[in-house]
Amino acid sequence: MNYKQKQNIKITGLLPAIISVIIFLLTSIVWNVSTGFYVLGSIMFFYALMIFYEYYRTMHNWTLLSVIYMIFYGSVLISIAPYIGLHNHIEFTVISKVLIAITIILLNWLLYLNYKKKLKWRGIEILELAAQNVEQTKGSHTDRPLPTGKVDFSKKQLEEFSDFFQKNLLGLTYVEENRIVFMPLKYKNEYFALYNPNYNYQEKTWVAINFNGNVSVNISKADYLDYKEDLAFDSLCNSLSDVIIEFIELFIDGSEVRIIDKMDNLKINIFI
Repeated sequence: MNYKQKQNIKITGLLPAIISVIIFLLTSIVWNVSTGFYVLGSIMFFYALMIFYEYYRTMHNWTLLSVIYMIFYGSVLISIAPYIGLHNHIEFTVISKVLIAITIILLNWLLYLNYKKKLKWRGIEILELAAQNVEQTKGSHTDRPLPTGKVDFSKKQLEEFSDFFQKNLLGLTYVEENRIVFMPLKYKNEYFALYNPNYNYQEKTWVAINFNGNVSVNISKADYLDYKEDLAFDSLCNSLSDVIIEFIELFIDGSEVRIIDKMDNLKINIFI
């Protein structure tokens, strides 16, 4: 497929693992390997807490499975920590063996879910759908939000779709006094959106629908430059608005599966 967005594989998702390994190695060198395992296990519990916040924010069911996996993984590391040393083989107690077995099962389950894109933030698919029929032009990005029309959705329908939007990792939503802002979130950009207390979603890409039905769109310069070519900005904003409105209409009709199908049919790499 001729994608209009750059298909750059991101290593952001590896940063927690890289940081964990560095801390483990430093701890093991300064103290000993046993202490390193205790510290690494504690880090897994910390990651479980962070992931639980993501679950609390989105209510995405499979994120809760990631929390459980991190808890069991951390428990494995701590359970074998007392029995490990530089010159000793690792001894596995009965409890350790049970924890390891459960952890392996959970890991394989998560790998399967990742392959099926059940753990992936889908912002790139939404922005790709928006660009499919937009023509190339000379640079036309602007920082101002663009009004794109009017719809006839009730406040309750928008709130219910907002829950669906987050629960299926299409992005994050922000309920303001008189509107709801739908912000498509790209894979591995969630760290900044979820955990940065100074995160300014107003500067990002979003579609906002107020409770009078007025629709406005903002596309960030970073997302605009992620397209391989300059696209007609007004057309792109209108197209992104159309994508979100179509998703809401499908949701109201009870055809939520069609929303997921549209994104899956793009066959974008799970690591993008």
